[in-house]
Amino acid sequence: MSKIILTKGIAPEVTDSNKGAIFFDVDNRVKQIDQNGVISSLNVNGLRGYNILHNGGFRVLQRQVPASTSIPAVSTTTRAGQIADRWAITTSVATNLNFQQVDTAGTQDTGLTARYYGSSIASTAGKKIMLSQAVLSSDMSHLRGKKVRVSIKHNQKVGSGQTYYLGLLELAQGGTVDVLPAFLTGAWSTTTGVDPTFGAFLHIIPPDALPTGENGTVGKNWLTVTSVATTWTRSSAVFTVPFSAKNLVFVFFSDATGGSTDNISFSEAQITEGTEIVDYVELPFTYELTQCQRFFSKSFPYAILPAASVSVANGGYGSAGPMLIAGNATALGTQIPVMFPVRMWKAPAVTLYTPVGAGAVVYRHTGTTPAIQGTTAVVASSTTDRGCLVSSTNEATANTAVGNWCSVHWKAEADFIL
Repeated sequence: MSKIILTKGIAPEVTDSNKGAIFFDVDNRVKQIDQNGVISSLNVNGLRGYNILHNGGFRVLQRQVPASTSIPAVSTTTRAGQIADRWAITTSVATNLNFQQVDTAGTQDTGLTARYYGSSIASTAGKKIMLSQAVLSSDMSHLRGKKVRVSIKHNQKVGSGQTYYLGLLELAQGGTVDVLPAFLTGAWSTTTGVDPTFGAFLHIIPPDALPTGENGTVGKNWLTVTSVATTWTRSSAVFTVPFSAKNLVFVFFSDATGGSTDNISFSEAQITEGTEIVDYVELPFTYELTQCQRFFSKSFPYAILPAASVSVANGGYGSAGPMLIAGNATALGTQIPVMFPVRMWKAPAVTLYTPVGAGAVVYRHTGTTPAIQGTTAVVASSTTDRGCLVSSTNEATANTAVGNWCSVHWKAEADFIL
């Protein structure tokens, strides 16, 4: 019986193009190294290669409609420009910037594995854009002191190829776990070559010099990549997560303002353990949605944006409480328990919406002449990661009676917006 015996030692150097070597590493694992210095483990103890980013394929979309639409609250300093779930866009000019989700189920895009991709579209003037996602400490703590590969696929759908930077931030010592500071210290400059200045304790993790970057050049702070017109390109680099990191933030941003109608598209964003180049794997939709709902939930159907005055036919009833427990004009006469679809990662900020009518109050659906109710609020100290209690003062008319059926719509926000 023939066999190969390998002597334990550090990785050998491979200098010849198109060649690799197999070796027995000091951690007792057999590995392969290629000419770029990328090391892949041939025997893996424990689960590796899974993506700690949520919604990397930009599939879950609870806050926006798929069509190209202006990004609400997009900012030059914060992550308030929420797009696909868990993702935000920050920009150097906070006007005339759209987001679109594109579904390739009918016609697949060459070079793209994911079904969906997102697009940042300038509508009238050029501007820098930065895509970001913050990672909870509980999702990244196992990576402290280890190497990770950060990757994204990008496509310059409209406009000429531009320079972009792919990078990784840490919430460092001095920061509070899972409490991100202001994202940027001031408005992001429109000047080419001027990087954003990140908030207190948000430190840049420089990419490792080796292995060399995939479709990009490793620099002092970032992997520098060039988008290619109408072509999907995967770019990635390896970063070493500091032992002191409390949270991580994925960033991908442009160097210059670009053209007035530029469209940069992106998908298959990942942070995976190890130096291996990992192909993107789409998780089951239910699993991905559940992960996202820990950060943002709503009472509306999946495809309906939170708003007042949405008809029952389109938006459903929202959360319906017990029937009215007191008659007209009674303070706290209606009380509706709200249960979130999943346990959120922290107690969220809850915003209320009136079904059918305008405002942010409970609506009475049964009885004489259905109508909005009086003052409505989330009961103080009732909000937890599991739900909350909403109460309202009943309308001051004789139409309100004990036993009438009432409801209210809501959204629950727990993502990192600052």
